[in-house]
Amino acid sequence: MISKIHISPPEMMIQKEVGKAVGTSILIKDQIVTAKVLKLLSPGKAQISINGQTMIAKTGLLLHPGEELKLAVVQEKDAVLLKLLGPSRSAETGGTKQLVSLIHFLSKNNALPDIVRTKNIVLQTILQESALKSGTRDDLFLPRLIENSGMMWEKKIASLVKTQGQGTDNLNLVQLQQQDLKGALLNLLALAAQKGEMPEKTVPGVLDTLENFQLLNTQTSESGRYLIPFPVFVGSDLSFGQLLIDTGDKKDDGNSDGQKMIRVSFLLNMTNLGAVRADFSILKKAITGRFLLENDGVCAYMKSILPELKTRFEQIEYKVGNIDCLTAANAQIHPDALMESLFENTDASVLNIVI
Repeated sequence: MISKIHISPPEMMIQKEVGKAVGTSILIKDQIVTAKVLKLLSPGKAQISINGQTMIAKTGLLLHPGEELKLAVVQEKDAVLLKLLGPSRSAETGGTKQLVSLIHFLSKNNALPDIVRTKNIVLQTILQESALKSGTRDDLFLPRLIENSGMMWEKKIASLVKTQGQGTDNLNLVQLQQQDLKGALLNLLALAAQKGEMPEKTVPGVLDTLENFQLLNTQTSESGRYLIPFPVFVGSDLSFGQLLIDTGDKKDDGNSDGQKMIRVSFLLNMTNLGAVRADFSILKKAITGRFLLENDGVCAYMKSILPELKTRFEQIEYKVGNIDCLTAANAQIHPDALMESLFENTDASVLNIVI
């Protein structure tokens, strides 16, 4: 069951103290360093040590004195910016553990893909029905993904308890567990515990990853942003893409005139195109967007088929604005790029495409 755990962006900014300078010789771009947390200062600040040099770091991460972290230097000029890669030892604590779990999944797909080898027919069915199939148009993909991915499990249970009469709860619970990824995983854990057996080895890791996505989405829900992993089958091979939905800040709902812009972004590795990121904005039936691709050759190919894409949008009565294709910077199509955009201000968001 998920709990209230703080998850923050994985960046750490080194703050120069008056009269002191950060030793640039030990912090070089793309370098991997180990930092030890010496002590916590005011909220959002910690004293850390890197290669024997003490410095002040600004971060939203919940750190603990004595904790050691593996960091990458992503910027060294003007301001030194470090990015969390993971703990330097097996002990993980608090929000750092949850964030590291998500970084590992987004960067390596290290947990969920293994579940495709499960022998459990319920899990196999849920994954197959929720997956985006190669070469197949599926108008019900998004609602089915949201419904079955495990992100809504607690809400389903609350609704079941509230609306169902005694005597029918067990039957309906069984039905829910056969249609929801998290419900099915929890059921496997419960059955294994009843028999005194160990569950399939991938089950706890997959369940932990799903709950960390729920925690992340709970933290960003007030800004109307949600990040959902989705399975993709190409033949029998399973991989995972990412879908970011931005419905706008909830606090602005009361001032809405009923015309609300929805922003959708997806990121996945495709067999022939490599990493593909698409950012689209939709206002009523008007749509605009962009594709970000790995290199100029792939981008040129995508541009050649954009007229066909626009025609298809028009056939389903969309008013098509500008749809562009650009060669991306590595940071824009990096596996954790969408997760990082969850924490950006709306005005700075890369999803903020003007129609």
